[in-house]
Amino acid sequence: MKFVQALAAQDDEALRMCFAPDVELRALIPPGFRECTGAGDAVALISGWFVDSTELRLLDLRTDEIADRFHIAYRFEGVEDGQPYVVEQSLYCRLHADLIERADLLCSGFRPTGEADEA
Repeated sequence: MKFVQALAAQDDEALRMCFAPDVELRALIPPGFRECTGAGDAVALISGWFVDSTELRLLDLRTDEIADRFHIAYRFEGVEDGQPYVVEQSLYCRLHADLIERADLLCSGFRPTGEADEA
């Protein structure tokens, strides 16, 4: 899926090419609900979550169609401020001409991994 590949590559321009110009995005993330309209704002919101990640590796990707929606679930492993983390997101979206025109996203938040988990 181009969306997840662009996100993993931290490529804002490729990410922008996944969205319709007037995309509507709603996201439930720690610490709360976010909403925006427009490809530029959607890219800024989503890529902003990973901007401080010095490493970002795709661990898992699942896709499925649910009637008129497309479901994309993905899990990344990353490093931010020298600390390893894992994050999972689920995106339910409506596509038009292979572009995301409406999306609802749910995020696990960045969960610490490694030695921090064992404490």
